[in-house]
Amino acid sequence: MRLARLGRMACALWLATTAMAGAAAAQDVLGEAIANVKERSGPQNVWDGPTSSPKPMPGKRIAYVSGDQQNDASREWGDAIIEAAKKVGWEVTVIDGRGNPKGWIEAYSQAVALKVDGIVTDADISSMQEPVKEGAKQGIVLVGIHGWAFPGPNEELGVYYNIQQDPRDIGKAQADWVIADSQGKARVVVTTHCEYQIACTKAKATEERIRQCPGCEVLEVFNSPIGEVAQRQPPAVTAWVQKYGTPLYITSVADYTADYQVPPLRAGGVDPKEVILVSADGNRSAYERIRAGGQYQAVTASEPYKMQGYQAVDELNRAFHGQPPSGWVQKPYLVTAGNVDAEGGDRNTFIPSNGYADRYAELWGVK
Repeated sequence: MRLARLGRMACALWLATTAMAGAAAAQDVLGEAIANVKERSGPQNVWDGPTSSPKPMPGKRIAYVSGDQQNDASREWGDAIIEAAKKVGWEVTVIDGRGNPKGWIEAYSQAVALKVDGIVTDADISSMQEPVKEGAKQGIVLVGIHGWAFPGPNEELGVYYNIQQDPRDIGKAQADWVIADSQGKARVVVTTHCEYQIACTKAKATEERIRQCPGCEVLEVFNSPIGEVAQRQPPAVTAWVQKYGTPLYITSVADYTADYQVPPLRAGGVDPKEVILVSADGNRSAYERIRAGGQYQAVTASEPYKMQGYQAVDELNRAFHGQPPSGWVQKPYLVTAGNVDAEGGDRNTFIPSNGYADRYAELWGVK
């Protein structure tokens, strides 16, 4: 009997200890998430980019092969590249890839035929390997902006440097906001487009971070090709609300997806406080939804398009001098109702207040 009582006491003690450990772990994750969200949504006025760069060689000719000039991001990158290149005395030719692999190949081939010194592109570089290799034979330097899944150089693809935020950081930032907003009790559907490695990586990071939260639950990971978003997202969103109930968080790798999630929620009379959309990129439509309120989307992880355009010119400059790339990777910035008009948000884009244009001009020794 005594041994039985001791066994029951030991079991009770173990259960209590386990419960306390679980509660402590939940508080740790929640506390980390709250701190991370505060940092990622606060003022972006500190310059943490490169502190030196070689004097630019005037007279360089470069091309910007735009992934799609109908896309806000593509146009903003191009405008910033032109602006920065003008400061260092370079000529820029913009060639529209028209939003598809065939157009990208034709545009890149056209840039190579112009015998430019360098090319910047936001198109998928893996889809253009034939003209990329031809350009490399001619000594043309290639800098990507969202050109493949990760920031940094890619010798195999022929990329001197690819500029973008790390998709793993973006996915984690999205998850941290969800954890913080729900006080560690989120029920989440994660959506993605795994034909793109960057999208799959971002969504996986969101899922993994949510699973680290003891009181949170990943209900489903939904993968659909980006070309089928308009057809598949509306019925899927309706089904999730019916199947899982509310409150519910839905994360997406791009604001484009949220464009097709909002209408069925509105048509179904779903309370915007009960289904919350969390997305990424920082498109105009996302800023407008967040600013208006009551439009389901609460957050977007925004990219600094204009600053990335300046960085592209800086990376080319380093390459022309035979130097290594800067290695700079910007951290994600979370746009919420509380800061939607800050850091360029009044113009529906993320423009950091860190004085990046003046900083680069100083590094280059130009006005």
